[in-house]
Amino acid sequence: MRFFSFTKKLDIIFGETIFWQIYMKKSEKIYIGVAWPYVNGDQHVGHLAGYLLPADIMARYFRLRGDDVLMVSGSDCFGTPITLEAAKLGISNEEVVDRYHPKDVALFNKYGLSYNLYTKTTTKNHAETVQEMFLQLLNNGYIEKKSQWQYYSAEEDRFLPDRYVEGICPYCQAKEQRGDQCEKCGKMIESGTLIDPISKISGTKVSLKESDHYFLNLSKLNQEVEQFVDKHKGVWRRWVYAEAKGWIKEGLQSRAITRDMDWGVELPMQQIPAEWHLENMEKKRFYVWFDAVTGYLSAAKEWSEREGDDSDVIYNKFAGQSSDWREWWENSEAKHYYFLGQDNLVFHTLMWPAQLLGADKKYVLSYNVVTSKFMNLEGKKFSKSRNWTISPMELADEFGVDEVRYYIASILPENKEADFTWEAFIDAVNNELIANIGNLINRTLMFYNKHFVEGIKPDKPDLDDEIVKKIKEVYEESSRCFDRAENKMALMEIMSLGFAGNKYFNDSQIWVVVKEDKQKAYYYIYNLLQILNALSILLYPYMPVAMDKLRQMLGVDEVKAEVGSNQWNWKEQDEFAIAKEVKPLFAKIDKAVVLAEKKQEKKAGEEK
Repeated sequence: MRFFSFTKKLDIIFGETIFWQIYMKKSEKIYIGVAWPYVNGDQHVGHLAGYLLPADIMARYFRLRGDDVLMVSGSDCFGTPITLEAAKLGISNEEVVDRYHPKDVALFNKYGLSYNLYTKTTTKNHAETVQEMFLQLLNNGYIEKKSQWQYYSAEEDRFLPDRYVEGICPYCQAKEQRGDQCEKCGKMIESGTLIDPISKISGTKVSLKESDHYFLNLSKLNQEVEQFVDKHKGVWRRWVYAEAKGWIKEGLQSRAITRDMDWGVELPMQQIPAEWHLENMEKKRFYVWFDAVTGYLSAAKEWSEREGDDSDVIYNKFAGQSSDWREWWENSEAKHYYFLGQDNLVFHTLMWPAQLLGADKKYVLSYNVVTSKFMNLEGKKFSKSRNWTISPMELADEFGVDEVRYYIASILPENKEADFTWEAFIDAVNNELIANIGNLINRTLMFYNKHFVEGIKPDKPDLDDEIVKKIKEVYEESSRCFDRAENKMALMEIMSLGFAGNKYFNDSQIWVVVKEDKQKAYYYIYNLLQILNALSILLYPYMPVAMDKLRQMLGVDEVKAEVGSNQWNWKEQDEFAIAKEVKPLFAKIDKAVVLAEKKQEKKAGEEK
């Protein structure tokens, strides 16, 4: 009752809004859309670095801040990557999905990716959302109907999707490029412009044949998309903004959103006016680039309607969350973040905003398109066919999930390509994670247990002003990094607190002080425990399992995400209940043994 009266008085003096801004951090609606991986094979470490882990780190940070976070994605089950894999394996498209989707769900659970929903594009809800978006664009005048020269294989007697065709890029002359986009120069390739095209299935030459399709008239939306892009200068990474502006300067052209194939979301034929019908439209499906990004919207709707988890999806609802997808999609104050690799940049910076602008002006557009460069393996691109890859599942089983999460986070390809090397991975675990954080935890807690067991603990000491200042600085600086989606830099700021803690331990010479002045020694150890408590929060987005264990050893409450509860700020922890048994959180890697093993594996792979 006294609190009510106090707040009432402040409301009168300052106004309700100002009071709550001062005393309570306002919870934001944060939407995190994670790129939808094709389920045509196993994921590799590059996928973790490119978009999966960065998205999870940011989601966990925002949740600790008390924000209402909706993080969604799913398996991209349509498109030619799946049909190509099915043809190669001699199984149906559905069987490919049934083989790889559960593997992805298991992998993402293994790495603790905190999706609100990870689903797939084969749901009825997704098909209906894609169809509804198409009809909105049609009704709003952004759909064109026109014929297109399309690759046709006389030998196979069918139209071939772009990814079934390869040839020479008409822009940079790179060989063996697929029919829709050049991997070397990044340019989108219009159907029919590939030089010397051949079928990837039969290896024979293909010809061009006309086929009617629906197109999204991007030229009508060029100005609005450009205005959208310009608003995000200084928010998006510089290179992302520069690439998007480059596409805009070239001028957006109409782009086909349907294709001739039988695997994909069907067209809503009953709802399309007769004058808009296409020839053989029952054999056409929505293009996967149009279909998959619409999953960001369909997944939010599915999450709202779901009541629980099942083995086919990842589902979570955190304490205090809203249940209405409109809170993120039709709320002008909501912030949207998208996480993806650089090969998806054009679709997320230009195409998806254009779809949303043309379909419904109420939809929230992206705040930050967090795009990453590629990660290579020992200087070369990941390649499953050449056996040049790393299984994230095997990596986690052998070395630990948090160890892998830490190393990848420390080398994220945010602004330039990164390189996973075994030597750097081992050094990061042994010489950074263990030597810094592990060392500080072990020496502090073991010292406490040796000298300050329950019953002989001295009086509660004051805090060291310099330690408090350092902790607060790390919270503030890491927050600034996170707000710019600079996860790698945020980690560096946080790790500096570990270095400061180890220096404080060494400089205090606490092992000498404890023999002469136990109260003073407790002063040092108490401040060191404050550092560990802060690190258990600060490092939680990166290594949630290890930090949960640290908090258990400290005897403090576990981390629980709750909307409106801001845990991303420092406050003194008055009481600790240190565990009697202190176990190392991270296992040291035998560098010589592992490097020898990997050398043998590499040699065996090259001989295959």
